[in-house]
Amino acid sequence: MKIAHPTLTIAQPAVTVEDIDDPTTVNAGIELIDQNAVTLQSEPMRARRVTVRLGASMVLFHSSNLRVRTRTRTRAGLLAYLAFGPQAQGTVNGLPVRPGLVLAAEPGAEARFVVDAGWNDVSFFVPLQEIRMHLATRQREGDFRLPHGVELLRVRQQRGRQLFNWGKRLVDFAARQPTLFDESRRERIAARAELLEIILSTLWEAKDLEPA
Repeated sequence: MKIAHPTLTIAQPAVTVEDIDDPTTVNAGIELIDQNAVTLQSEPMRARRVTVRLGASMVLFHSSNLRVRTRTRTRAGLLAYLAFGPQAQGTVNGLPVRPGLVLAAEPGAEARFVVDAGWNDVSFFVPLQEIRMHLATRQREGDFRLPHGVELLRVRQQRGRQLFNWGKRLVDFAARQPTLFDESRRERIAARAELLEIILSTLWEAKDLEPA
């Protein structure tokens, strides 16, 4: 697969909804991350991915009916933040996850997930330079620590839930009305601005998770 630079315009629809029944196809059709998956149960796979492209940023919803092991790596120049759904259970790089935690990954970092059946999450991919620009504009560079590798961050459970719910509402709305995002640049710009605001407001208070 050809790797696309995150600042380039991707010749793809703004919204795609994919039902995945074969783990070997999980990396097809997605341009800003590399991903592969292996199911850990013998039942038929029913996973779903909804992708909402907001210029150089992207929001991604994943769900799975099976226990699955995946490896996911972000492409160059992108920060990744992931909010776990209320029923999400599993591990990331061997650490157990739960609602109220937020995963943060620097560009090029790889996360190894083992997720239980019923998993869902929302991932947010934002250009590193865009985050830096917003911090500089607000004169808050010193208040915000960018991730190194893959990190699990503690936030108030309400904050983590709000981040997941915002992303879920966006992908649900986009899946119902994909042409609105395809045809309206204004809609994409507004969603992208709101995305940056909710990520920054969530992460101001984030603290590193102390592994047991």
